[in-house]
Parts: sequence; C-alpha cells; structure tokens
Amino acid sequence: MWVLYYITNKNKNMSEQKMTDNLVLILKEFEELKGQFVITCSHEIERLVAVGDDEMDYYWITYNGRNIVWNTCVGRIIPLKGYLREEDYNEFIRLAKLNHYDQLNKEKFLESLSGEIKSYSDNHYFLTDFCWELV
Repeated sequence: MWVLYYITNKNKNMSEQKMTDNLVLILKEFEELKGQFVITCSHEIERLVAVGDDEMDYYWITYNGRNIVWNTCVGRIIPLKGYLREEDYNEFIRLAKLNHYDQLNKEKFLESLSGEIKSYSDNHYFLTDFCWELV
C-alpha cells in the first residue's frame, strides 16, 4: 500500500514540476511575442495579448479585433514579425489601428472587456497583464 502511495505522489510531484517548467517556457515566449500578430493553432491571425489558466491547461490569450480568444498552449503559436516582409507585417498593424475595437475607443473597449472577464467561470485566471500595444 505504501509503495502505491509513494508512486502516486512521486508521479503527481513530477507532473506538477513539468507544469511549472512548461509555465516558465510559456511565460518566456509570451514576453518575447506579446502584442505581436501570431498564427494560432486554429489557423487564425490574431494578436497575442496575455496568458491564462483554467486549472487544467495554460492558454495563449489572443485578440481578433473584436473578441478575446483562449487558445490552448498545447498548440503552438507561430510568430509573424521578423518572418514576413516588414512592409507586410506593418499592414497588419495599420489595419488594426483602423479596425480593432481596442484601438478605436480604448475606454469603451476596456469597459466591455471588464464585463466579458466577469462572465468567465471562477476557475479562469490571467497569469500576465494584458498587452494592448501593437508591436
């Protein structure tokens, strides 16, 4: 019985260590890419604005110009800045300045975002501050 308890606890501790290690890598990648346009695992081009957690998984939180999207960190995000021609990447920024809600009316946007965040279940957490800067 003790052996089973030891193995179960050892596996649990190893799993928690892996999650901690993954979080460190995720937060490091976020710091490098925050505010940039990325391709999500859903094949969408969106801005990386935060990292979240729902007690089961970590999430890349992206913004598509209208809504916040939670993308599992099990899937990769693909950076575009530095890989596209600079003039092409800058076109994404130009269009975001014209069309994204957070760029059009920051106060109204943050007010509506606050309401959206309050609608999340209690087990949704933000592990970083939001980055609304276009990079």
